[in-house]
Amino acid sequence: MTRTVGWKTGVIALAVLAGLAYLVSGGGGTSGGSGYVPPQADRATLEAPADFNRAKFAQTLKTLPPGRLISRVEKGLSDLEILLTAGPGWDALDGKARQQAAEALWKNWAELHPENQRYKARVVILDARGTKIGGSRLLDPSKIWVRKP
Repeated sequence: MTRTVGWKTGVIALAVLAGLAYLVSGGGGTSGGSGYVPPQADRATLEAPADFNRAKFAQTLKTLPPGRLISRVEKGLSDLEILLTAGPGWDALDGKARQQAAEALWKNWAELHPENQRYKARVVILDARGTKIGGSRLLDPSKIWVRKP
């Protein structure tokens, strides 16, 4: 036995779907609907990650173990990501020392960001050919990995 939906039920379902689509798309505003206007972030309280100077990070590299661990610092895919090219001192380190150095690099990079952005700060460590040899993990940037020597 088949059951057909009446045209009134179809019109009501269409109206409900249209209303949901309107609400999801941000409709309403101040000119209609409920009059709800989402709160706006105050520009004075937000700090753009792009405002952080990678040169300042490069200065912090001088406080890390000697041997020119990092030869180049570049912007990554986002303002929260930094690409670090390993220098000659990196190859001289054993696995444990590389891990500690990579964690220190991430910590120094994250500390340059506002507290609410630190968990998003990412480092990517590359060799001279541009191959990834370490850095932040995808789901948790504070978890650092390095390729074994």
